[in-house]
Amino acid sequence: MRVAFLPGTFRPDRCGVSHYTERLMGELARRGVECLVLTTHGAARHHGRPDVLGVTPDWGRALLAALPAELVRLRPDVLHIQHAAGSFGYRRPVLWLPTVLRAAVPRLRVAVTAHEYGWWEWHPRLLEWAWGRLGPWGEARALWDREDGTLLTGADVVIATHKAALQALLDRLPRLAPRIEHVPIGANIAEVAVDRGAARAALRQQYGWQADSFVFAYFGFLHPVKGLEVLLQAFQWLLAVRPWARLILAGGCQSLALDGEAGMNYEAGLRERIARADLEQAVRLTGYLSDEAVSAHLAGADAGVLPFTGGVTLKSGSLLAMWTHGLPVVATEPPAVEPPLRQASILVPRRDPDALAEALLRVIDDPGLRSDLAAKARAATAGFRWPAIAERHLRIYERLIGAGYRRCAWTVGA
Repeated sequence: MRVAFLPGTFRPDRCGVSHYTERLMGELARRGVECLVLTTHGAARHHGRPDVLGVTPDWGRALLAALPAELVRLRPDVLHIQHAAGSFGYRRPVLWLPTVLRAAVPRLRVAVTAHEYGWWEWHPRLLEWAWGRLGPWGEARALWDREDGTLLTGADVVIATHKAALQALLDRLPRLAPRIEHVPIGANIAEVAVDRGAARAALRQQYGWQADSFVFAYFGFLHPVKGLEVLLQAFQWLLAVRPWARLILAGGCQSLALDGEAGMNYEAGLRERIARADLEQAVRLTGYLSDEAVSAHLAGADAGVLPFTGGVTLKSGSLLAMWTHGLPVVATEPPAVEPPLRQASILVPRRDPDALAEALLRVIDDPGLRSDLAAKARAATAGFRWPAIAERHLRIYERLIGAGYRRCAWTVGA
């Protein structure tokens, strides 16, 4: 089986969707699937890998001619689009790919994973005067939808990665229900086999901290929507009452959402805020880390903290990585809370430094609470393991290809 992935600008070091795609490809490859990435020429040159192919200069109109020609040449069984609007630069041609591909490559099966859904609406400039009526009319008939054109309605299968997106899809596009699947994401960082005691000692030595320091870890891209300013405000209060507390901000400021000068300016602003609050000895910014280094940091930390301004959901690879490493986690509450999140985390209101500081203090002062949350965190990861996720994808691909495909006898069952 050959599967071609279209994940936007393929930079796993700067994009969570790209990182997810790379992990999924690795699991599928272990099950005998030939995986390719189709991306921009620039992203392909960055990698220099035979399985990462540049097929378009960008995600503009050139894509609609270039991609079908490459698909005819490569002849994949399935094209799997990993869609988040930002990873494609919010370019509109991507939204009409299934319609174009249906005409140009009629035998191709198309899957779309909707990593985001339900938060914005597309307004065509040429038809904006009529879209107020035309949009809902077509959406009610599953011809297109207000957010993604025909990307979802024209796909053979749509995969939602979390319950909120799944419910939004079913509410807006009930006729698509037979084609909608729910497959959760997995942790974006695997746990490296390390001795936890050794990891704790090494982490504190690395940053020049006392052996009995209590270390909180944030992990993920540094970006304004991650609530880091609120976290620093809360941590300043915490440090005044628990001076042995420490904080690691593990991750880079350079991402597809905030790159170049914007990323550098944001990092400079964070460092200035840390210096102004006299937190330089207690807070460390690591910059971008390899997966192995992130795992070592999480293994050496005492607890995790994720103060996202929009709330943390089960589509957060950072949350799942912390759970995989057995960390008790303090997180901001999303509008809709799924049971595993409430059971295995301390949830606090968004953008509330006082509530966040109080929760961090509880974690420091209550070893029993930490042990309970750590056990529940590891248990919660059972439904988010990569082998099971890969198996779900294999079953979806097989259904799309049809009964003519026979799986390798050694493929692991889910």
